[in-house]
Amino acid sequence: MKRVFTVLFLLTAATSALAGVTYKVQSATNGLRNVTIAGTVSVDGPRMRMDVTTGDNLLFKDNSIVLSTDGGKTMTVIDPAAKTYYEIQLDQMIGAATASLQGNPMFKVAFENPTVAVNDEGAGEPIEGYRTRKSALNASYDIAIDAMGQKITSHLDMHTESWTTDQLSAEFANFLQQRSIRTGIPEIDKIIDAQSGSMKGFPLKQVSVVKVNQGGNDVTMTTVATVSNIEKKDIAASLFVAPAGYTKVDDPVSKMLKAFQTK
Repeated sequence: MKRVFTVLFLLTAATSALAGVTYKVQSATNGLRNVTIAGTVSVDGPRMRMDVTTGDNLLFKDNSIVLSTDGGKTMTVIDPAAKTYYEIQLDQMIGAATASLQGNPMFKVAFENPTVAVNDEGAGEPIEGYRTRKSALNASYDIAIDAMGQKITSHLDMHTESWTTDQLSAEFANFLQQRSIRTGIPEIDKIIDAQSGSMKGFPLKQVSVVKVNQGGNDVTMTTVATVSNIEKKDIAASLFVAPAGYTKVDDPVSKMLKAFQTK
């Protein structure tokens, strides 16, 4: 009997030890706009927390906290300095922005001639001690804008290289690495689906270069997303609980859409 209890204890301890993961994440974009989002992520099942050290000053301020209990689909963004919070659902937020864009009779935009190709490039270099698989995606589409009769056309090319590992569950990914978000624009969602299908396991690194040509002028944006300091550990349930007494406010995107619609 003592041996049985010992085995049960070891199994419970092993399960507990692998229950949660913490890591540092950074996503840095340079080009048209220089933006860096960085922080420490804690994940335990569907519960997620990100302590944002550097934000984009749009959705996330420096030193803000992001909480989720459904794998990052719904997020509570907390501003400890102002003692406020707001809730966002990325898919609904992007859908609302798309609907607002498509519903404006004075501004029409079309995405045309989409192409996408994904290549499995085999084993990648180890990252943070984990074996990786590398994939590459090449995509392009044309953008046609009609703003009150003024027509503007541009062409977008995107090249993305991704390194993922099957030694960590994809469920440990944070909201910056979400693969299930769709825009409601078929031409763009086709590219998202191809990219999502090519990435197996947990994403450790991604480098994406986007080039936009408009009227012979090129604009290049490069985004590098990395994960480091990965630790498997027990995480206290209290870490995923929002503080009491904070005031709920509108999220920044809703504020912008309301202002856009009143003009």
